[in-house]
Amino acid sequence: MRPVFLILPLCLCLGLAACSDWPELDHAVSPETRRSDYPELVPIGDVLARRGLARSDETDGEILSARAANLRARAALLRGVSVDDDTRLRLTPELERLGG
Repeated sequence: MRPVFLILPLCLCLGLAACSDWPELDHAVSPETRRSDYPELVPIGDVLARRGLARSDETDGEILSARAANLRARAALLRGVSVDDDTRLRLTPELERLGG
């Protein structure tokens, strides 16, 4: 395809976009918000602790261990799947990179 046929539709789309009406964004922020101070920056750990999301309990480790065991079992099943030679050659570099 000639480059002219690719550039022409692009120029037409840009020209049409330039003709559209854009919303007034100046009035999207209220005057009270403009006059207010910047928010206080705090460490993320403090925010999570206040929300109760940073807490962990005894079951978290068990859940993660169960998920890891499930993933290992799935990987063992997938190792048994027969793959043709072309696919194996294509996947070997990626598997080596991942340590498998």
